[in-house]
Amino acid sequence: MYPTLVAVHVLAAAVWIGGTVALVFAGVPVLRQLPPNQRADLVRQLGRCWRPIGWTALGILGASGVWLAFGYWGADSAQTLFHTSNGHALIAKAILFVVLVGSATMHDFVLGPRLNRQIREGRPRTLLRPMQIVGWVSFACTLALPILGVVIAT
Repeated sequence: MYPTLVAVHVLAAAVWIGGTVALVFAGVPVLRQLPPNQRADLVRQLGRCWRPIGWTALGILGASGVWLAFGYWGADSAQTLFHTSNGHALIAKAILFVVLVGSATMHDFVLGPRLNRQIREGRPRTLLRPMQIVGWVSFACTLALPILGVVIAT
């Protein structure tokens, strides 16, 4: 069961990380070249297509991560685990995952739709900078989480 769970976790991570990298380094640069109204429409369409894939992967990562951490090591060993370097990395990974979910939620469901509305309505894009900051926080967490996974696994 453990190898299957690890495989599911790694595949979900590949989907989340790969999609995020593709959006950041391929999608966004192309979209920036478009006129504002066209950009707003395409960003909305892209979000609608990616959201179920990305959020499903993130949900699988959360569930499988909890199962791997506590199901595999067991609740009895949790006291001992958290006093080890692996335990500290696991705590850091859990905190980063919560930050990732929070920042991704803010990006996808709060700032993104509001910024999109500003662009479509021709209003000043006051949410562009906060959206970029939240996006980069999400991206940094996305890259740091698998690194911590490797630390825990070795």
